[in-house]
Amino acid sequence: MRFEPDLKTITYVWVDALCVNQTNYERRKATIHQMSTIYERATYILAVPDLHKQHLTNVLTASAVVMDKLEGYRKDIYHLIQGNTAKLIQLDNEFLDKIDVPKDQVLRQLVTKYNHWFTDELSRHPEHPYNFEAEIVGEELNYISQDDSPINHQRCQDATTGESQTQTDRYASFERLFDEIKVEKRWNVRSAWHGKKYSNGYPMLPWKNYVFRRNNDIAQAMSLLNDLIKDWASRVWVISEYHMAKKKNNLKYWFIGLSDELAGLPFFTFDFGGSAILNDVETRSINREFHEKMIKQLDEKTFFEKILDSKASKNEDRFYAILPQSKYKDKINQVGEWKIDTMTSVRLQLFKFMDTKDKLVLLFMIGYTYYYGSKSIFPTFATSTIEYFSVDFEKSYPPNFDLSNQSTITIHHRVHDDSQMYYYLQLTPKKYYVARKIDHKSSGRSANIQKEIICNHFQLNEHNLEIDTVRIPFYDVNDESHLAGPYNIYLFGSFSENIWIYSFYNHLDFPSMLWDYYDNDDLFTVFNIY
Repeated sequence: MRFEPDLKTITYVWVDALCVNQTNYERRKATIHQMSTIYERATYILAVPDLHKQHLTNVLTASAVVMDKLEGYRKDIYHLIQGNTAKLIQLDNEFLDKIDVPKDQVLRQLVTKYNHWFTDELSRHPEHPYNFEAEIVGEELNYISQDDSPINHQRCQDATTGESQTQTDRYASFERLFDEIKVEKRWNVRSAWHGKKYSNGYPMLPWKNYVFRRNNDIAQAMSLLNDLIKDWASRVWVISEYHMAKKKNNLKYWFIGLSDELAGLPFFTFDFGGSAILNDVETRSINREFHEKMIKQLDEKTFFEKILDSKASKNEDRFYAILPQSKYKDKINQVGEWKIDTMTSVRLQLFKFMDTKDKLVLLFMIGYTYYYGSKSIFPTFATSTIEYFSVDFEKSYPPNFDLSNQSTITIHHRVHDDSQMYYYLQLTPKKYYVARKIDHKSSGRSANIQKEIICNHFQLNEHNLEIDTVRIPFYDVNDESHLAGPYNIYLFGSFSENIWIYSFYNHLDFPSMLWDYYDNDDLFTVFNIY
């Protein structure tokens, strides 16, 4: 920061890790209430996704190896992210000179073009590691096979020894290049190389191998940076910070792994208005992919993704961090009274204060995720982890609920005989469907399991209880064929007891299911969902 052109004149720096007292709850809470003001007044907000670099290298050997590659190619990666095409061409030529690629312009253009393509492919398939031994073998075999002689056994002269050899002899000499030994300490290859070597003992390979190695190293380093950004951007306080940075478009970011030798160069800037790099036809696709992933992480998250699909050391921080940036910012002073400790308590609290539309969206997103793994956990409407946040609930169809009526969906609780508090939602749709019969074997088994759950939990007589399965759509349309899946919730329970739980979605979405339609325009039927 002391050398960065925009930051070197700034005299006051706020560092969250140092300035927020995590050991004193009251002081921490007081500071948190000022976070929005602090960030809104900041000239710049600087993100360092690899601030925990040393921890990563200590606990993960693979991360340490890739970190070394990041540092080794820091100049290439810096200019790649910045989109400095001219500088990248210069670095490419310097690299080709270093590995003795012939100074044939056409050849170098082909090598560079193939180089970039190969790097891009590796970035898409990083699970395929660089195989050092295989490339030595492949290159050497290729070299030996490129003899002018059309006949394998015709004699030719060895350029290194001057001795006459047949092609068969050359293949035999290739096999003698390798002696099987144990893995050497600093060279992770299962064979000792007896061909040309550098002074330090490392193999001297044809230039193509160094192109492959460079491609792979840069691709792995870029993949690591993408992972670091994804991890960093999923933290709830970071979400709050870059949301505030969006207002002034003043977010810079940097990686500690690039720091050495690059002092004085500008840090990276994230443009919330749309990266110009994506519109540059000369942008290399590995760089385009990097910026596309950044945009996805920083500029395209819904309220529910921010508060539920994020990481937080304390679950109450989800509200402290996200509410000030939402339409529910007036609730921030109440968070300390909510006693938030688990993710279930987070979801329950959302049902308590959100508006009708958002409550319904949350209800349907959780319902779409409900499956066997959640079968014994109450309340069923608040215990499942949402897996699909990308569902569009902003379609132009009329809703199956009165969004202007707060009573459409409300949360309540009651105390059972064992003094256990039961939360339940009261849901009032305009229409609903009741399953006429269940003729699918899987659905029948599911019904028996859920009936047992209800009877055991609420101490009901399993033999006398009449059970139904209900489907409630989100939209009020006649043709629902294009609104299946997440646009329906399935309830299992009893009309006589008015006790309902989420039903297992994946066992009810069958064409063979027959449903009877019920109009509820008078809003007489209300479903108590536990």
